[in-house]
Amino acid sequence: MKNTQTMTVYVVIGGCDYEGESLHSLKLFDCKSSALKYEEELKKGFYDYVIVREQDVIMESALSV
Repeated sequence: MKNTQTMTVYVVIGGCDYEGESLHSLKLFDCKSSALKYEEELKKGFYDYVIVREQDVIMESALSV
């Protein structure tokens, strides 16, 4: 029996013009303020743009609670 839980996370990913998004920068956050802090870090770094998006995800576990 699978244990399923839905939660909202903030997805943050940096990208470069003409190259697209970089999965190396992808992080998920459960706290909006932490996501926005990471967004600022990416903007100051190597990336030309940063996408921050709220997304529902489904967590599944084969372990019973």
